[in-house]
Amino acid sequence: MCLKKDDLQDFIKELSEAFRLIDSSTTAWEIIDAIIHEWHESAVAIASPELADAFSAETDEVPLKPPSTQSAV
Repeated sequence: MCLKKDDLQDFIKELSEAFRLIDSSTTAWEIIDAIIHEWHESAVAIASPELADAFSAETDEVPLKPPSTQSAV
């Protein structure tokens, strides 16, 4: 799995908007760093075979029971 063209355009848009803040914001570089970090983490997750296996695995979830109306004391 890889990033799609729309994803790359979204990344460029987010980064461009943050770069425009450099002259007017004292936190612009932190915003840019956060955007790059988030997108990098997403790319690592997308490339992870372990994560892909986890998402495609069958679940063995057990439905929750309704809460008891009796006091726990």
